[in-house]
Amino acid sequence: MAFPPPSPSEDPARATVHAKANSEPRRVRKIEHIQVPDEETQARDQRQFDETVNTNGKVVLQWLAGLGIVAAVMMSMFALVKSGERVEAAAPATATLRQTGAAATISEASVAAAKVVDLSVIPESKLGPDGKKHDAFTKTEFAVKVGQPLKLEIDNTDNQPHSITSPVANVSITAMPGTHTYVLVVSKPGKFLWFCQYPCDSDANGWAMKHPGYMSGYITAT
Repeated sequence: MAFPPPSPSEDPARATVHAKANSEPRRVRKIEHIQVPDEETQARDQRQFDETVNTNGKVVLQWLAGLGIVAAVMMSMFALVKSGERVEAAAPATATLRQTGAAATISEASVAAAKVVDLSVIPESKLGPDGKKHDAFTKTEFAVKVGQPLKLEIDNTDNQPHSITSPVANVSITAMPGTHTYVLVVSKPGKFLWFCQYPCDSDANGWAMKHPGYMSGYITAT
């Protein structure tokens, strides 16, 4: 805003003020105009936003579904591996296990043709003369031919190993829990005492281990 020039009659100081005011640059205020979108533009922008969200959401869902499929495949492969391990671990239960000693030299053909005797090991199953039930093999007398194998299919129902052990006859069969087939071979004639070498019949201080007909018996080779 310009001031009118001072009249000759005005005060010199006032004339100086007018001169300074007229010499200062003018300030121009810039007014910005913001355009407000109309309803049609807002609706179009909203549709574009919704389409983008839907597209991205589908991609995320597909990605998650892919991860789920991969996880399911991995779990199935893991289950198959574990199942295979269980089958391999169970394989010895159906195999023929040889005793140490003479049976190690017997041919597979002789073992395959050998007679099979079924028996079990049952804890606290047989009444003794003391009125108590003791651990026992259901069969404790074995008759064999010298040098010929006899297969023993032993069902050990206990949760620990038991054995048919006769150092004099060079026989040592360890019957593991479960049903397994073992080979009994004696290389010389005679009647030999056998016993279980694993501590058992603990409620009777191992009484059954020292008494034939329980966890002890005889092998007769002719």
